[in-house]
Amino acid sequence: MDKTAIPSYYRDIMEKIHRAIFFWTLTLIFIIITPAIVLYARGFRFDFNRGVFVHSGTISIQSNPQEVKISINGKESDSKTLNQINKSYNISGLIPDTYDLSVSADGYQTWNKKVEVHSGQASEFWNIVLAKNNYTKTTYDTPGIGKFFISPKNKSIIYTRENEDSLNTDIFNIQTKQSTGTFNFPGWRFIAESRRENIEWSPNEDYIAVPVEKTILENAEPETVSGLKKETIQYAYFILDPNKNTSFNLNDLLENSDINYVRWDPKDKNYLFYLSKNALYRTNINNVSDTVTIAQDVSSFDLSRTNAYYAQMPHELVYKTNLDGSGEPIQITNDFPEGITRNFRLVAYDDTRIAFLTQNKDLYIFNDGEFDLYSKKLGSDIEGLQFSDDGKKLLYWTKNAMSVYYLRNWNVAPVRSENSIEDITRYSDEIRNIQWSKDYEHIIFSIGSQIKIIELDPTDHRNSMDLLKTDSDLPLAGYDHAQERLYLVDIKDSSTNLFSIVFPEPTPILGIYTPANE
Repeated sequence: MDKTAIPSYYRDIMEKIHRAIFFWTLTLIFIIITPAIVLYARGFRFDFNRGVFVHSGTISIQSNPQEVKISINGKESDSKTLNQINKSYNISGLIPDTYDLSVSADGYQTWNKKVEVHSGQASEFWNIVLAKNNYTKTTYDTPGIGKFFISPKNKSIIYTRENEDSLNTDIFNIQTKQSTGTFNFPGWRFIAESRRENIEWSPNEDYIAVPVEKTILENAEPETVSGLKKETIQYAYFILDPNKNTSFNLNDLLENSDINYVRWDPKDKNYLFYLSKNALYRTNINNVSDTVTIAQDVSSFDLSRTNAYYAQMPHELVYKTNLDGSGEPIQITNDFPEGITRNFRLVAYDDTRIAFLTQNKDLYIFNDGEFDLYSKKLGSDIEGLQFSDDGKKLLYWTKNAMSVYYLRNWNVAPVRSENSIEDITRYSDEIRNIQWSKDYEHIIFSIGSQIKIIELDPTDHRNSMDLLKTDSDLPLAGYDHAQERLYLVDIKDSSTNLFSIVFPEPTPILGIYTPANE
């Protein structure tokens, strides 16, 4: 029909109807969309499975290296944002659910977990470390190296070389890669691992204490077969002066054959501590008349920067005193768990956190925590232990497993409680070279010829990554936190040699990457 034939009255009605429909359509759209926009801005998302708006969650991660790809359920996230303050990535607007989260970077191994996202909460992962597929190794000219010990100022190492009838120790400058001195000890060998002693540098690298032993053949008792020889082990300590390339036998200097567990004074250059016949002494190696008896009936001791801690027999109560032995000792512990044996190793973090490793390899902890005092046994067959730098965690291990005890509440995700224990990992083969990594949220260790790193975060599973495959079946490895380097002894040209890698990756400062110090 021709519109001109429609009376104007009807045309006006139709236009009003069209305008009303248009208006109410826009109004309806506004009513529907505006709340959705408001809800979206406030973090809500529409869950199509349930047909309702739900408060979304967030995943936050901080990683090394910093430039990484983040995938959610196999799809790379294009909505991650970088927080410039703490260098963390945030992926927001996630409907509460379980997601497959993976973090990757070119040339690195992939980290992954199943992650639960909750309404209005952030699932946080602050300590993601990716290991490279391949590391460039720095080589040091140290043929025949046995054990090595890094100096306190990270300038040098001292390493051992042994043959059938002699022990050699070499001082090697890490920065110049040059040998700076060699010391030879004919007839001696480096002390056995069963003594739990190592070469120790003095704090300012002025001196080095080297524990050694040798086998002495003596005539047997008259009642035995004539001419039979009896083997005994003689122990000693050689004190080296790397600046003058001189050395002397500490036992000869003190005219004492019964010296154990030599430790350098943390403050005074020429002083050291030692145990002898169950007494703790402090002596001046340049003036032996300046010798002080710190305490009697001592089974073990440890030093902090300000105090000497010792356990006193027969009840194994712990005391502390000034380093120079002045002043009255202060009793730290009032009792101790039954069953502890004497001749144990004491490791004191401070007055409130002290670990005890007995000769029978039982581990005990004294922990005066934030809410209670604990004194208990942590484990048996323990091979070693290390406090974290902040004193909140204690890493300890057997030949096949390692665990972490929490001495204080850990309030960063994943949250962990004081006086709790986490079993980190277990292998059928022997675990070696166990030590904290830089962030104290990872542990470096080796299995056979493989050096590995594992995280503490137990969410879903613990990611474990391979750092290096060595040519040696039982490599020696040591991580230096200050240098952020992993040193290791491996095979080169049919001989042992020292190598290192930079780990983890250098982080940017003010957007500028600091190159690794080679």
